[in-house]
Amino acid sequence: MSHSTARARREQGRADARRSILDATAAILDEAGHDGLSMRKLVDRCGYSAPTIYHYFGDKPGLIDALLEERLHELVCELERVTRHADPVENLRAQCRAFAEFGLDNPTHYALLMNHRRENAPPLPSGEEARRILERPLEELAVRGRITGADITAARQSIWAYVHGLIALPAARRDVDWHPDLLALSIEAMIRGWIAPAKEEAR
Repeated sequence: MSHSTARARREQGRADARRSILDATAAILDEAGHDGLSMRKLVDRCGYSAPTIYHYFGDKPGLIDALLEERLHELVCELERVTRHADPVENLRAQCRAFAEFGLDNPTHYALLMNHRRENAPPLPSGEEARRILERPLEELAVRGRITGADITAARQSIWAYVHGLIALPAARRDVDWHPDLLALSIEAMIRGWIAPAKEEAR
């Protein structure tokens, strides 16, 4: 066996181990939530020893960060697939909806991202990229003078809080019969509140 073949097999073995550990972690989190994830359960689920898991991910927060980074990379890909329009309002609408749908489709991972990362943890690379993509339409609207009150910081934080509520509240209150068009209607209301019409529309 050549050195290159042996190296390729070792790399594949490491990749397979990481994949198995991450998949087992995701399965436990979906079934039992953050508090239900223990190293003993993970060892039983994935078949790898605790030292092996620590070798690949360092600790439990490192493992969760690795899983979140994967999911956020998927979010970045979804945001990049959103059709780009000449009108930044259309881009804002479509990207807010894509982000909210991602959170609604991945409630466990969204909750981990919002509530269970260690204090002072550095931003996840794909999370930062997703944030940059989501902020572009708002920045373009600010340049065009279309942010109501001309305060982009307030607009950015308000929109973030608004969309977060559309994700987190239905996940927390599954007993409520949520309106089927709540997401679309709420995003429209948010846009009307923060974005002024283009000059040609206002005439």
